[in-house]
Amino acid sequence: MISTSSALTAATKPLLTAKAATKAGKAPAWPLTVARKLGSEDAVEVLTRQHRQIKIGFLRAALPGPLRRRNFERLMRLLAVHEAAEEAHVHPVARRALQHGRELAARRRHEEKQAKQLLVALWHTGPNGRGYLRRLNEARRAVARHAAREEREEFAALRTALSAPRLRMLGAEVKLTQAYAPTRPHRWVNNEAANKLAAPVLGPFDRARDALRHRVAS
Repeated sequence: MISTSSALTAATKPLLTAKAATKAGKAPAWPLTVARKLGSEDAVEVLTRQHRQIKIGFLRAALPGPLRRRNFERLMRLLAVHEAAEEAHVHPVARRALQHGRELAARRRHEEKQAKQLLVALWHTGPNGRGYLRRLNEARRAVARHAAREEREEFAALRTALSAPRLRMLGAEVKLTQAYAPTRPHRWVNNEAANKLAAPVLGPFDRARDALRHRVAS
């Protein structure tokens, strides 16, 4: 995951250039440029790796002790930026590129909307709140089912439908989005338009609150 403004600036110019070249009917040369800036992982690799991290994060967030809050906040942040990238970029690509993509993307968004309701309730409960472990386990089961369906139905199909450079470019878009996405679940942010509108507002706001809370805690 990237978080520096320099990475954002370096990768945004190739993205804009690529869009202009596409409109002009020319083959863009940006995939390798962006891959060099943001790494060579494709979108499926990035998101599948994060699925594994989320699975481990749920286990760590359940552990008692002084590190529980830190583990909880890390898990919620990873879940928030992960879903933001999927909803803003991956599902829209699947909707356009895959056979029956519209129905497939709609199912994934419905699952994410249900999971997000559980995550919002979990966030408000907090790691020391009453019923925390029960809510954590409910969210874990919902997220695990959703991730398994994504990998089986959506990610596998994207590997077949998209070229390797396009998948790497999509991976760069995922990383860019995660660099400034909101860091906690927001109930109404659950589709492409809402995520793209919310990122420049809720992302900095969430990150400012995170920084303030960490300074107070230290």
